[in-house]
Amino acid sequence: MQALRSFEVVARLSSVTRAAEELCVTHSAVSHQIRKLEEWLGISLVERIGRGIRLTEAGERYKTSICGAFERINAETQLLRRDAAPAMVRVSCLPMFAVAWLMPRMYDFWAKFPDVHVAIQYDRSSIALDPLSVDVAIRHGNPGEFPDFIAAPLLEGSAVPVASPDYLQRMNYRSPADFSRLNLLHDQDKKYWGLWFTKALDDIRITPCRAGLGRVFSDGNLTLAACLAGEGVALLPKSVILSQLRAKTLVPLSITAIEEEISYILLTPKRRSISQSALCFAHWIQSLPGTTKIGVPWT
Repeated sequence: MQALRSFEVVARLSSVTRAAEELCVTHSAVSHQIRKLEEWLGISLVERIGRGIRLTEAGERYKTSICGAFERINAETQLLRRDAAPAMVRVSCLPMFAVAWLMPRMYDFWAKFPDVHVAIQYDRSSIALDPLSVDVAIRHGNPGEFPDFIAAPLLEGSAVPVASPDYLQRMNYRSPADFSRLNLLHDQDKKYWGLWFTKALDDIRITPCRAGLGRVFSDGNLTLAACLAGEGVALLPKSVILSQLRAKTLVPLSITAIEEEISYILLTPKRRSISQSALCFAHWIQSLPGTTKIGVPWT
């Protein structure tokens, strides 16, 4: 077998020196193995030309069979190694959900399933989901928006205005009548504050056109960070920032909410099977306190 392996590498690289480097042996050891193979076959496979080598006609024919055989052996070996290795679960999350909700809970998953490897992908809502590149995804929306996935509700998705207590004290905020003096923080799109002002007109005497003011952030995680830092008031999903609300690092300014008909949903690919490790992750995330308990999506 060593002689065959030596011939395969020499034939593939057209060099005894490079073959010796790949096999981590000496030049003379490779030459010795080639000679042994030629003696056993009773035919010359390699001939010298100057300081290099070339395959004989018989060597070229033999190369086709031997190199092809080693390629098939290597491919099958890699498949076996892949099947034996723990599956990598690719989880796609929105930024704020990943940082504020999922990561503080991952210690529980890793403690229960230490052999399952999870790769959390940090994707914005504007990026289309590819069912071939993710095993589990969490998005904010309606199931019909994701036709290539099986969907199950995970968390309620309504958003309310929140701010840090320090910011409200600094702005001398006492009641909704003081809302006009607050800085608005926008998560990607200014339309959400417009929706909220329209809905809250009976409580907040501010024209909806004020929704166009304020800073815009490229994702929810930055919006949350700015809100915690006391940069202004933001519309954030209650279910995702529950720990901040309980710790009173953020406080709600109104019970009026928007997007009450939308949920955070758990998605798995519809047209391909996923690994047991991915199903394990899906079961785990829906078993957590506060999540919707109507079953895990199966493929």
